[in-house]
Amino acid sequence: MRPVVFVCALFAACAIFAAPAAAQSGQDRWMLSAQVGPAFGTLGTTPNFDAKAGYRFNENLSLIGEFGGLSHAPFEKAASIAPAVNAPDVFTDSKIHVNGYHYNANLMVAPRNWDRVTPYVTGGFGAFTGSTVAQYNVGPTSQRRYESSTNFATNLGGGISYRLNRWLGVNADYRHFIVNADATEYINRFTTGISLFVK
Repeated sequence: MRPVVFVCALFAACAIFAAPAAAQSGQDRWMLSAQVGPAFGTLGTTPNFDAKAGYRFNENLSLIGEFGGLSHAPFEKAASIAPAVNAPDVFTDSKIHVNGYHYNANLMVAPRNWDRVTPYVTGGFGAFTGSTVAQYNVGPTSQRRYESSTNFATNLGGGISYRLNRWLGVNADYRHFIVNADATEYINRFTTGISLFVK
């Protein structure tokens, strides 16, 4: 429960300090970006994508909505956050994988901006979905079965982004997810990749 208390306290403190700054006018405060690249960590090495939309209170503080996912994580690494699939004996571990999705509302603090380089820390809450996919072939046909489970989750992390130009950049991001499944599960994820800044 400590991460949840920390995130709530962070939200409250930032809301108090951001209120005067929100009244200022100037640059476009809305942002929209997407990124894609590999992810490493608790669930193995997987492709990863992430989309963010948010509002900048000032140069240092933003409220962000995130949707992200990773695909084809090995079931044996992701079984703690994904349900088993009831399937015939022809299913094997090599034909079962997990797709993970997270939905977050986060505060992002960028304490300083060096030209094109922006380091940041972030934290928030939302949900984490583990979707198990099992596939097997029977003659000329292929059959699949799905099971999914969604649980409340909090996350803390940080990273750094580098803008190559106004629209394109590269990034590195670390997240620690606390997923309240049947038992509390801890997922560490490190991602790198290319970012597209739409706004």
